[in-house]
Amino acid sequence: MPDITLPPYPDFDPFEMPLTGLGHALRSGRTSAQALVDAFLARIEAFDKNGPAINAISMVNPLARDEARRLDDELRTHGPRGPLHGMPMVVKDNIDTAGMPTTAGCAALKTAVPLADAACVASLRAAGAIVLAKTNMSEMAASHGRFGYSSASGLTVNPYRLSRNASGSSSGSGAAVAASLAAFGLGTDSFGSVRGPACVHALVGLRPTHGLLDNAGVLPLAPSFDTVGPLARSVSDVKIVMDALAPGRGFGLAPATLAGRRLAVVSDFAGGNPEIDTLFGRALATIEAAGAACYPVRLPAAFMNLYGDLLGEITRAQWAAALDGYLGRFAGSAPATAQALLAKIEAGIDNGARQTNPLTVVALRQSIETRDTEAAVDMAALRRVRALIDQTFDACGADAMIFPTQACPASPRFDQADASYHCHAAQPLAAMHVASATGLPEVSVPMGFTAAGVPAGLSWLGRAGTDAALLSMASAFETLTQHRRAPDCTPSLQTGRLVMRCGTI
Repeated sequence: MPDITLPPYPDFDPFEMPLTGLGHALRSGRTSAQALVDAFLARIEAFDKNGPAINAISMVNPLARDEARRLDDELRTHGPRGPLHGMPMVVKDNIDTAGMPTTAGCAALKTAVPLADAACVASLRAAGAIVLAKTNMSEMAASHGRFGYSSASGLTVNPYRLSRNASGSSSGSGAAVAASLAAFGLGTDSFGSVRGPACVHALVGLRPTHGLLDNAGVLPLAPSFDTVGPLARSVSDVKIVMDALAPGRGFGLAPATLAGRRLAVVSDFAGGNPEIDTLFGRALATIEAAGAACYPVRLPAAFMNLYGDLLGEITRAQWAAALDGYLGRFAGSAPATAQALLAKIEAGIDNGARQTNPLTVVALRQSIETRDTEAAVDMAALRRVRALIDQTFDACGADAMIFPTQACPASPRFDQADASYHCHAAQPLAAMHVASATGLPEVSVPMGFTAAGVPAGLSWLGRAGTDAALLSMASAFETLTQHRRAPDCTPSLQTGRLVMRCGTI
């Protein structure tokens, strides 16, 4: 471990601090935006590039300190813009940030530098947030068994247990926020890419109602399912970020209570892992003791294989055309079409020792070659799935459905075994596909830890447009349980000598 030079304000430590605490410290003069940037950069140096070498960060914003200085000046002369003033954030590398390449984890896109921020980044910057860094991700937002791996930046590992995956595809954002490398993070979610990283990093991750947030400036995978979503260490932090992304939608206004709530308990995803099932049972006991009425439900059989039956085929039909529309905006040597991107990937000129996941290459080639072939399933099939889930909500008058975010803990990273991992589920990620197929909001909150020290998540699925109410229910559960804890191997830098106890095989 190299010597780490701590930033000014030695009595102030941003480690694990919520946005409200960071904002109060900033406004009261206990710290500054510049000091926060330096503090998080020190943590990146200590834990991302050295120590456990999490490898969550793909590129640090070279202008982050300049942005912080301007915001400090503005705070002194005009006051804060709001609760995000001076808050350093990390941004998944498939989301445009002006002047920094949007590689989406693909070495062939290292020259794809946008002129403008994505809509979501622009909103957060307008609210006072600072882009501290871009984060690594499953290449092209398509994990295909290699969660957190990319040809551009290598493999992001899980800071709770280095032999397990960091989920995907928002792997770097999840690992970075879990390790307190930033105040909060942005990810994208098509089939679980925010909720999965939240689950395996003891974070809160929201997939908003589809269409609530603007996807402009985000490299697409499947427009019918893609959405931006926040990752944070608490529900209150997610509410603050969402209020900046979707102002006027009631985030933070609904009371955080479970009393009187009607919850549908989905049992279809049980049986994959006994520890997950036990943690889910304890969560239900807590929820019922808080005054919620819980009703067991079973979903129609169609929900057990949504990716294989619907989502994958629609993605195949949309991916190439969506990429053409996005890539065509770049100038210079960046690939301008999906076909040009594939050719550059297959040439391997920019990859060096890292190669693109072969399954991702196969999927991209198939989408390009069959782009004129209509999907075997149409959007009407998605509407039928949505109708089925709405009927399930209506049958018991449920405010939300709850279930484990993943049926099993984080699986071993693709390049390493872990004998402590056990999973009996044929499709341990199937539960996350319900929100993807229906467009409904879902939030994952910490549910506890397995004996191996791996986090588990509890998902809350709501009706369309009930994002704020859903977060309030999740907040009540979070307050009662307090399951969030930092990884052992990324402790505070201000505790003296670092003693790291990272989980390994």
